[in-house]
Amino acid sequence: MEPCSDDEDEDLPPGLIPSSSAIDVFDVGISILITTPPESMEKVNFRTQVLTRHLQDNHRVAATATATAISSSPCLSYTPPEVSEQPSSFDVNSMRKLMDGHNLEDRDWLFNLMIQSRLFNPKLRGGKLFVVPDYNQSMEQQREITMKRIQYLLDHGVFEGWLTRKGFEAEMRKLALLEVIEIFDHSLAIKIGVHFFLWGGAIQFFGTKRHHDKWLSATENYLIKGCFSMTELGHGSNVRGIETITTYDSKTGEFVINTPCESAQKYWIGGAANHGTHTVVFSQLNIDGKNEGVHAFITQIRDEDGNICPNIRISDCGHKIGLNGVDNGRIWFDNVRIPRENLLNSVADVSPDGKYLSAIKDPDQRFGAFMAPLTSGRVTIAVSAIYSAKISLAIAIRYSLTRRAFSITPNTLKFSCSITQVISGAFSLFLQRHML
Repeated sequence: MEPCSDDEDEDLPPGLIPSSSAIDVFDVGISILITTPPESMEKVNFRTQVLTRHLQDNHRVAATATATAISSSPCLSYTPPEVSEQPSSFDVNSMRKLMDGHNLEDRDWLFNLMIQSRLFNPKLRGGKLFVVPDYNQSMEQQREITMKRIQYLLDHGVFEGWLTRKGFEAEMRKLALLEVIEIFDHSLAIKIGVHFFLWGGAIQFFGTKRHHDKWLSATENYLIKGCFSMTELGHGSNVRGIETITTYDSKTGEFVINTPCESAQKYWIGGAANHGTHTVVFSQLNIDGKNEGVHAFITQIRDEDGNICPNIRISDCGHKIGLNGVDNGRIWFDNVRIPRENLLNSVADVSPDGKYLSAIKDPDQRFGAFMAPLTSGRVTIAVSAIYSAKISLAIAIRYSLTRRAFSITPNTLKFSCSITQVISGAFSLFLQRHML
């Protein structure tokens, strides 16, 4: 698509003056030699410099970023809304309260933390400061910057109380902060979500006091990095059909976890490829030759130096179409031994002498009780769609501020109002009826 009109007599905007036939396109010194007829030179230079300004603006380093001068664009008749729109009586605060709902001060606090760090790529545009990930980075760079962002948030107390503090207010604060993070970058939110909501949530709901005391505070402070090994290559979402097998050795008081075949490999496990130190392994539990169904076990997969533990094999799932800040991996277990206490035993337990113990005798009911806490994860995934919808709404509103409608006279470019003026009137009426 052409960036501007083909009209040769179109005036050039300020700052776009045709140069010689050798045009510097990038700051790094790449030049394009134009060998076109003189009469076409003005259009070629004009279009090249439009692209040059766009590319230079997109690659400017955040540390040296300055406010880009707001001016009308040479493209058609586009004008940024900050220039074209007069201050409106539209109540932005009311809309924000409706959209965000709760913990507004906590959300603002986290956003202010983000814009203070170069890790979040702050950019000044039109007198406003924005943060945005750089998805042009390589997979390795995105994974590294994701972990640096987590460390920054940890150092500033963002995760305080996420697993150790109870009550409605603590939960609402956690969800509000997670929403801010997810609006910024899904990779960062998923990396955090796997650690706190899947690994940490499994310990909270499947474990008992001995697990809470040992693991929750360490998880909250990232002394360990957890992941969640349920999915296998062969079983899809059929949890009851997973093939990983765990047996109990009463002589040593240890569970033995084994991957019996290739389809039993733990597959697409977030955090496993690079950073995870521990995982919750979902496995069939066999006691004295009887299959007691799916249970969860805490298993260490890397030591303090990041080395993969003995009898464990991990493979990187590699580059993905998106979410490359998350290091998905595959895991195989070759008769890995773990302490008996690492069984998450809120539903069932195994005695030191190898007796299977559970208050729920029916296997189907036991499985249902075991899987119930995972419902919150499904809800979180659905709710994340709302976060994306909010971003889409912001883009749509900015576009509608410049998308003119309702011409005053036929066949003219004089318009009476923008689409947003129509929407704002309708929204004000909605507020009057439902909130005031």
